[in-house]
Amino acid sequence: MLASVHFFIDVFASMMPAILPAVLADFSLSLSKGGLVMAVLYLTCNGVQPLTGHLRANKRWPLFLHIGLILGSVICLLGILPKEGAFGGMILLAVVSGFGIAIVHPEGLRGVHRLRRIKPAVSTAVFMAGGFLGYASGGVVSAFLVSRFGLRGLYPLMLCPIVGIILVLLLRVRLAVERTVYYKDAAQQVKNWLPFWSILLMAMPAAVSTTIIASLLPMVLNELGFELTFGGLSATVFGLGGAIGSFIWAHVAHKKGELKCSVAALFLVIPFLVLYLILIHSRMAIWILFGAGFCAISAYILMITLSRQAKGFTLGQRMGFMVGGTWALAYIVFMALLPAAERFGSDVILKFSPLGYLLSGAFGLYVMLKARRHAHTNIPA
Repeated sequence: MLASVHFFIDVFASMMPAILPAVLADFSLSLSKGGLVMAVLYLTCNGVQPLTGHLRANKRWPLFLHIGLILGSVICLLGILPKEGAFGGMILLAVVSGFGIAIVHPEGLRGVHRLRRIKPAVSTAVFMAGGFLGYASGGVVSAFLVSRFGLRGLYPLMLCPIVGIILVLLLRVRLAVERTVYYKDAAQQVKNWLPFWSILLMAMPAAVSTTIIASLLPMVLNELGFELTFGGLSATVFGLGGAIGSFIWAHVAHKKGELKCSVAALFLVIPFLVLYLILIHSRMAIWILFGAGFCAISAYILMITLSRQAKGFTLGQRMGFMVGGTWALAYIVFMALLPAAERFGSDVILKFSPLGYLLSGAFGLYVMLKARRHAHTNIPA
């Protein structure tokens, strides 16, 4: 059920890249302005999470799940804006929707932490897979609705929060509180020396590359002559690969270790992505995106699992930074790249996306080797 709520809220998070070509055409906006609206949405929904992740730390009732689902759907109201002078209204909708999307994630993860009988790698994978499936589905669904009915075709998606709220109420969802996870978390830190900042730095370059792919790929495909729905479908295949891959990588990581598997997954993204960029003009290349998502998104989910046991900050703060802070910083970088994308072309920026996974993998390899040295130097005589 928590994965379903994550699915619903991330449907709203994924719409803008898929429908951006239609938004630019309907409101006569430049790529920089349209990209700014998209960046504000993502900067808000990710940047707010570290600030709100520790709020209500001792409250068990999931108030933010209810409020967030309602506010997150506001982005569907783009169709009510006037054709002229709508930029300010679009920014407002992006901020409100982004805030709603933000406050759902930390509380959703706190609900997951209450599931004590499920292994952390599995429960995190299921919850995050629900979000990535929602992110993937939102692209293709919104592109289909907008291509058929215009921006007003998004209105029916506002029923999703009602379904989510009913599920939360019927299953009487309650949240883990800091005092119930503190001792277990502290015990985990004794046997896991890995600093949280190492995991965060490892995640950042890959998050920038994933942001570039998710945000610019539908636009690039549209510029190459593909229909709007194909761009949404491509984003869906990328996310679907991650959703399926997270379960498989979680199973492997349970035996081999999350750090080792996340490093392997980061390096494996590169050949898939390079091959896709070479064959991007072919429709059949869409299946290569499945392999790229299978590794890229799974690596990120494994890093979230690592952060649950890392040293530094409280559990809520670590979740806020990993689930929101990484993407907020990634979208700041993305906003800085928008002028370059407008001048040189979105496809040029997309071609640099493998670099982020290479940097993350290399830093992860450094962290892994350092962890091995630490383990050897602390073997009791």
